[in-house]
Amino acid sequence: MERTLVSNVATTPDICKTLYFWWIAYLRCSSDYWWICKENGQCDDERLHRVWKHFGNIFEYSTVLHYWRERAHRLFDSPQQSLNFEHDVHVPRGISLLDPKVVSGACEDKFYISVDRELMREAAMNAFQRIWDQALISGRRRTHDALFQLSKFDPKSRSTIIDAYCANVIEDACNKSHPRETFHRWGGYEKARFLNILGRMSATAVGTVALAQKSQDRIRALFCSKKTTAERLIANAEIGLFPCRAVVPITRRWTRLQTRRLKHAIASHEWRPRGWILGEHQFLLPHLDLSPDPMSPRTQPEILAAVKNFSGLDSSQLGKP
Repeated sequence: MERTLVSNVATTPDICKTLYFWWIAYLRCSSDYWWICKENGQCDDERLHRVWKHFGNIFEYSTVLHYWRERAHRLFDSPQQSLNFEHDVHVPRGISLLDPKVVSGACEDKFYISVDRELMREAAMNAFQRIWDQALISGRRRTHDALFQLSKFDPKSRSTIIDAYCANVIEDACNKSHPRETFHRWGGYEKARFLNILGRMSATAVGTVALAQKSQDRIRALFCSKKTTAERLIANAEIGLFPCRAVVPITRRWTRLQTRRLKHAIASHEWRPRGWILGEHQFLLPHLDLSPDPMSPRTQPEILAAVKNFSGLDSSQLGKP
């Protein structure tokens, strides 16, 4: 999917199969990126400012498809190198592509069409648009100079990108849930079991209580490692790298006043309010239902359903051509 022309990925389910989808999702998990959008680009970190300059305010779009159609090709597609007009394109009568060899004084780097004089102007313009669009799709593109390129990563870690995202959001959901909700008391073990990120480890079918406790401790450690991975992926997305887990050098981003205002916004839950994941689900996965009854109120179990929809996304195509 990653070598497919980004502008050709036209539906939300197809966007979900790309690493670019997760790049956008992780960037929306960044409090600093949210803040630079609030501050209209006012930031002392040139790395973050560059990302904001090109990615724009991703929080002002209604859906990822809306954002994708407007921004993705400028971010992730390589510039056009050449056009290809050799593919057959259905055009109305009265329009035809000409072989440059039959055109007197033709140049090799140009293409020529003939148009019947009786053809309506609108039909001629529509035909030309179809020919041009096909030429863009089938033409060659430079392969290594897209504005933002994916980092090299181990294909075996595809599922980790999704697991880490879900660990990050379920931690937030549990912390901000009502104390009476059962999942408010979940620890790392219960969260890992809910997300089914146990890997080969299991706390069942063990011989003794001691062995069961040891297995649960390993699962808790696994969940913590997923949260750490999410933090690393978010930090790298902030500086234009994905999927990268390298340690990002810290530099000052905000003035003292901006820092105080950001801390207040986080403490007052302006950033990631309760039920925040429902908004992310609406933006990133609008094609997936949360409830059989669309008129039902948004309850806490619906939050878990949203997390489950993210964890259920297919990771097998991530990073593949």
